[in-house]
Amino acid sequence: MNSNNIGERIRVLRQIHGVSQVQLANQLYVSDSTISDWERGRTEPGIIMIIKISAFFHVSLDYLMLGKTKTL
Repeated sequence: MNSNNIGERIRVLRQIHGVSQVQLANQLYVSDSTISDWERGRTEPGIIMIIKISAFFHVSLDYLMLGKTKTL
């Protein structure tokens, strides 16, 4: 699950967990078009939103931001 950018990692995590863009948007209190924009690389989530996404999917900030599964 090593994707190239944060939007792609969000998309992959969302699909693995069986969560729609609308469902994720509702959990994060954003619009589904915001989720779509992140996943397409048009925009990126801010740090507070990255923290919320990482908590929602139970992944590390390192993975979500950098694609790394372990830190050195």
